[in-house]
Amino acid sequence: MSDIETTGSTDSRVLLQGIDVHKSYETPRETLHILADANLEIINGEMLGIVGASGVGKSTLLHVLGGLDRPNSGSILFQGRDIYQQNNNFLDKFRNNNVGFVFQFFNLLPDFTALENAMFPALIRDADRKAAQEKAEDLLCQVGLKDRLQHKPSELSGGESQRVALARSLMNQPDLLLADEPTGNLDSHSSGVLIDLIRKLNEDFKQTIVIVTHSQSIARKMDRVLQLREGKINPIDKDLII
Repeated sequence: MSDIETTGSTDSRVLLQGIDVHKSYETPRETLHILADANLEIINGEMLGIVGASGVGKSTLLHVLGGLDRPNSGSILFQGRDIYQQNNNFLDKFRNNNVGFVFQFFNLLPDFTALENAMFPALIRDADRKAAQEKAEDLLCQVGLKDRLQHKPSELSGGESQRVALARSLMNQPDLLLADEPTGNLDSHSSGVLIDLIRKLNEDFKQTIVIVTHSQSIARKMDRVLQLREGKINPIDKDLII
């Protein structure tokens, strides 16, 4: 999937690794330390959950892992290569080619159809439009939207909108899918449908997926669960999640 040259050596199972990652923000009154020497490994092909209290920095962590927000210090290694030690052109390619993002609020373009929204990442890469359309149609059919291709976001339910966002995130066949509270705006039924779709992607295509969630029931469905607390990342036993 990746067309980015890799260097260095690491465990071949590790797709992405965070080493002593620190991220802070300055406010008029204080320095907020969001990540404090945080460490984690994301294993190729796994479905990883990240939990933590509201406001603890889970979204910030995903943004740092996905190349959206540079850490103050520490390293993010993708296949052994530190993404933040490269130029901005590298980061642009990394975000567009190697990482797919699914956000809580869908972030669909309101004036474009479901099909056009799903195609968008490929068009940014200057992909052939016909090929991009065929790929987008296939992905939207896979997520159950065969009859909604020409509908705009205002004509879709929340669950359908998030499935369009999921198809869009997979358009460039990313190595890593990062989902930030993807069920946060959905009812329980739509949430269950979406998580089942994501699990199927993981199982059928060995897609590596990281999900930030407040949902205990979703966390229990993950292969592995990490907890972000006071800037640190620690494993927790998903069977003990109540």
